[in-house]
Amino acid sequence: MKIRRDKRDAVFSNLTRERAEWVCERCGKYHPEGFRQSLHCSHIYSRRNRMTRWMPLNAAAHCFACHNFLGENPLIFAEWAKGHLGKKNYEKLGRLARTKAKLSKPDLEEIHKDLKREYERMVALRMDGVDGRIEFDVPGPIKRLMGVA
Repeated sequence: MKIRRDKRDAVFSNLTRERAEWVCERCGKYHPEGFRQSLHCSHIYSRRNRMTRWMPLNAAAHCFACHNFLGENPLIFAEWAKGHLGKKNYEKLGRLARTKAKLSKPDLEEIHKDLKREYERMVALRMDGVDGRIEFDVPGPIKRLMGVA
C-alpha cells in the first residue's frame, strides 16, 4: 500500500535536499536549479513510521539512480546508512523506528509549522552565503515523544 505524501512530507523533502545543498549524498552529483526534481528525499526507515517520518536522522538526499539502487538493495542501503550516520546513530534510529507514535491533528500542524520554520531559516542562511551541510531540528511533537523536549 502506497503512503500518501502530505504537506509535512513536502517541506521535509525540501529541508533534506537543501541540507545536502542539492547534492546526492551517495554519488555526489549536484542538482542545479531546474533539475532538482531528480534529487529525492530518501528515508532510511519507511515513512509508515510516524516516529521517524519527519526526523532529520532518517532521511538523506539521493539522486533518482541512487534512490532506486538503494531501494532495490536493502542490505546495501543499510550498510550505506550505517556508514553515513555512524553505528550509534543508526542503532538509535532503528530503536525509534520501532516505537509507536500517536500524533493528534494539533501535533501534525505543529510539525508542519516547525518544519516550515526550519526551512525558512535554512533558506535565509543560504542567502547569507552559508555553504555546506546545514542541519535542522527534530519537530517539537516528535521530541516530546522521545522525551527530549
